[in-house]
Amino acid sequence: SYTAHPDGSPHDLVARLWPLAAWATAARTLLARAAGAHHPADRLAAFAAAVRHLLTDPVLPPALLPPDWPGEALRSAYAGYEEELAASVGLRGDH
Repeated sequence: SYTAHPDGSPHDLVARLWPLAAWATAARTLLARAAGAHHPADRLAAFAAAVRHLLTDPVLPPALLPPDWPGEALRSAYAGYEEELAASVGLRGDH
């Protein structure tokens, strides 16, 4: 059997594989855009961009993420938007 382990620390490997600072900055920008969007079309556009961005989240263990990682905040904001949409059309999340 063959096993391999990368040289260096896990944090160094993560830093080489993913642009975490850029991802976090974009996520914070999307959160601000969504929070400031009041027209339905603007909110839809903001959250559509948020979903596209979430698809690129590396979903790393918390120990490998930078402090104040905005991934969960962005997922929570989108979940709130989904609930808002469901309520506006009379749907409930428990059906």
